[in-house]
Amino acid sequence: MKFTLSLKCSQSSARSLGAAALVLLASSLALAVGPESDHAARRPVLTAAASSFSVTPKVGSPAVSRTPQVIHEVIGELKSTLVLLECGDTRLCFLTSSFGVNEKNMNNACRALVAKELGLSPAQVIAACSHNHTIPLIDISETTTPEAIGSNKPLNQARVLGREFMGGLTRAARDLKKQLAPVTVEWGVAREERVTYNRRGRRADGTAYFIREEDRMLLNSKYVGTIDPDATVVVLRGNAGLPVAALAFFTGHPVSGYNPEVMVSFGQWTQVACEKLSAHLGGVPVAFLQGCCGDINSKYMLTGTIEQSRQLGEFLGDSYIAATQNLHRSQRPDLQWTRAAVDIPHAPLPPLASLQKDLAAVDDFIRRGRAGDQDTLTCVGMNFPRALTPSYRAKLIEMVRPWYVWAVDQRQTGAADKLPKALPIEIVVARIGDVGYVGMPFEPFVRIGLRIKQATPLPCVLPSGYTDGSFGYIADATACDDREYMGGFFRYLPGRSPYRAPAGDAVGDVAIPILTRFAHGEK
Repeated sequence: MKFTLSLKCSQSSARSLGAAALVLLASSLALAVGPESDHAARRPVLTAAASSFSVTPKVGSPAVSRTPQVIHEVIGELKSTLVLLECGDTRLCFLTSSFGVNEKNMNNACRALVAKELGLSPAQVIAACSHNHTIPLIDISETTTPEAIGSNKPLNQARVLGREFMGGLTRAARDLKKQLAPVTVEWGVAREERVTYNRRGRRADGTAYFIREEDRMLLNSKYVGTIDPDATVVVLRGNAGLPVAALAFFTGHPVSGYNPEVMVSFGQWTQVACEKLSAHLGGVPVAFLQGCCGDINSKYMLTGTIEQSRQLGEFLGDSYIAATQNLHRSQRPDLQWTRAAVDIPHAPLPPLASLQKDLAAVDDFIRRGRAGDQDTLTCVGMNFPRALTPSYRAKLIEMVRPWYVWAVDQRQTGAADKLPKALPIEIVVARIGDVGYVGMPFEPFVRIGLRIKQATPLPCVLPSGYTDGSFGYIADATACDDREYMGGFFRYLPGRSPYRAPAGDAVGDVAIPILTRFAHGEK
């Protein structure tokens, strides 16, 4: 800052006034810039560090699948990423992975390990998965010894993979604090509509159904529906102007090149896109945050190839790079976050007669599917593609049968009226510079995320599912009465009642006011 003092007087006057003038000038400078400079010096600086690690499964490992399956082919390594943020006394660490780090046991173990290595509390660690459908089972339990496993080779491999994963996580976390460096926060968004489509359809009679690939092609090869097309990139840039890490956000089930009856291990298009973005940014770690994709599919489910999945990853990667061409620098390089409780309201169980009718339909479907009946395509509101064998369709329906047996018993014994009125969950709400974040422990429908984005005054918001919990699909208020696979998923969960409005939108009711306060710099 430049100051000019002009005095018109004689030399003697100047000498006599010199000292006073200097004192006056110094006082003025102290009043004008002193306190602000002190405040700027005291203002906490946002720092960040990041690290990635990989594990490579083996052929024959047990797969994550609704029926017992093993990995038939391994296509590269599976990556996980840690991003540590610190601003004064406020600290937060993200762990993102293809593996189910949001699932209860693994979530608790991973957050505890990272917290121990970094001197944090588990509450300061957020673990989110991409919801990749092409991954092997991972066993991290400390009580599962090789002796207990015996000769069961698939479980042995799951245990070995678990040890490799936890070892990689330990090494990745150990030195992060030493790598913390001041960063600025920049964000950019590009529109990507080539990868996903809304998979919740309506028949002429108003009933909902799952739009799988064969159904999508019957509608229109260009069908998209209501999606979240934002390919968002958040760049954490160091003092030298070089990126330190990035967060990449997109919304869509990674189910391309996926067949639940012939499983492979593959990072899917999410990892392909993040690797492309990382290379563009000089090789920095990129953490992928999955959006509200409960009713959003990627193309080619059950019918596609790995190459088609790679192509979708290239599309998304190109969009990420396009987003970096128009980055907006956050006005505030600071950090706020909190965890908040949300109650998802339950609806009553269906009437006894309706439950008994559905249970009879379930038993008939299972019998016909086991017998190889190709016409086993619909049952209790769900529809199935011909790409799955009748016996596999029967197994999927077998899995909802216990719920109907339980519900019938609740009605017959009079216990139905005593069931919980709501499902309590916990969400994470954060602001990183001008970027908002909401982490949800379930599979949220896309309208939940779109509402949060539209109603929050922050310029960039990342509403993410699959975070610190796994409560299954929870629809928005417009879809909670549907009984297709996603809307009726509660039937796959023991003792879970249906949901009622606002259903998953209850998250927005809690998160939006918090983000609004954060946007205004309030606690």
